[in-house]
Amino acid sequence: MLRNAFLLLLVLFFGLITACSTPHTIYSSDTIKINTYIDGAGKTGISGMVIDKATGKSLQGAYVNIYPDAISNLLGPSQYISTPTNESGHYQLDVPPGTYYVVARKRMSGDPSGPLSPGDLFSDHQRVVTTVMAGKLAVVDLSLAPMKAPMFFKKATIDTRSDTGIRGLLMDSNGNPVPGSFAVAYNNSDIKRLPDYASTLSDKNGNFVIYLPQSGTYYLSARIHAWDMPRPGELYGKLGDPEPTPLKVTEGTFVEDIKITLTPFTGTYKEGKSRRPY
Repeated sequence: MLRNAFLLLLVLFFGLITACSTPHTIYSSDTIKINTYIDGAGKTGISGMVIDKATGKSLQGAYVNIYPDAISNLLGPSQYISTPTNESGHYQLDVPPGTYYVVARKRMSGDPSGPLSPGDLFSDHQRVVTTVMAGKLAVVDLSLAPMKAPMFFKKATIDTRSDTGIRGLLMDSNGNPVPGSFAVAYNNSDIKRLPDYASTLSDKNGNFVIYLPQSGTYYLSARIHAWDMPRPGELYGKLGDPEPTPLKVTEGTFVEDIKITLTPFTGTYKEGKSRRPY
């Protein structure tokens, strides 16, 4: 018994030493709340290191994005963005007190924003949340992994404008708008695959636009997340029930007032190939 107690004290002792000597912690699970702080020396914000998950080495030229909420699924422009990480992989942003989502990306093109391509690096965390306090720097270290598969959306059509497309509304079963989500279009009725085209993020009123390169017959579905297949409980919907309804789009025109109702997904989840698409 004495021997076990002694071993327990050793474990606690070395655990305290490690915690005190390593203020930066690398996390890699779906939702992480980080509450590690250092004195801001007159500054308020977020600071940390960005590393390559595979090698453990620091990454220069990565950008850290700060979102005030997850309404955009942490896609697209963020509220704050860092300058590129330095040769030591360090970044620091001045942000006011509040709670934020933190992600990092390194594009081989060197661009600070835009859809990721295979080979680019992205945060292997699904959600990293930290609360910034006045006069302190929240310490958030991020590890990046290469994107080995294309994003769920085949084509980067979100920022492409055309004179042909579909406009509509995403809503829940109570008729309330579903903001920060996507409608997606397919060239055929097989909608259990990567979509061919994606809409803009739905706005606060649930409105979306799908810009299309040409006329044709399309089949629509809608979802919250832009990566992997829907998980049980995630809001998901399609145009037509039980079979998807074909929608004919004429060149140079928009089909208007399409409504898609999203309800909790009840299918069986299967692990997908891609996770963080942006």
